[in-house]
Amino acid sequence: MREILVIGIGPGHPDQITVQAVEALNRTEVFFLIDKGEAKSGLLDVREQILRRHVRADHAYRTVEIPDPPRDRGAAARTVSGYTGAVGDWHERRAELFEAAIATELGENGVGAFLVWGDPSLYDSTLRVIDRILDRGRIGFDYGVIPGVTSVQALAAA
Repeated sequence: MREILVIGIGPGHPDQITVQAVEALNRTEVFFLIDKGEAKSGLLDVREQILRRHVRADHAYRTVEIPDPPRDRGAAARTVSGYTGAVGDWHERRAELFEAAIATELGENGVGAFLVWGDPSLYDSTLRVIDRILDRGRIGFDYGVIPGVTSVQALAAA
């Protein structure tokens, strides 16, 4: 059975990765990296820096970039239901892209991962998108969440 890890990578500094996250990085065969376009290319760069820094040299892995579909950001200014609909549409398009990438890029018994800012259980939609994929029933996989350092924790420590 495929396994998907949703790994919290902290607020962006490569030193703010937990030991549990480093262990998960070193079990992963395919990292699915969300490409948010040229304006946010630094987000991909930090993820790649984290991989270079924390994945052992003897661990083979590869990355697959998934283009992030655009979201109607003007919907929130119009109505709450417009915002909810826009986010739902965006999650559906993300689910389609994530599902296709998992199905084509990860073997039946492979381990794949999404690298998520902060702690995935608190403020990221990746888990909702993963649940949407599983609810469709087209591909199966188990998934686990690896908690990460939050920006609140980093700020309090500073």
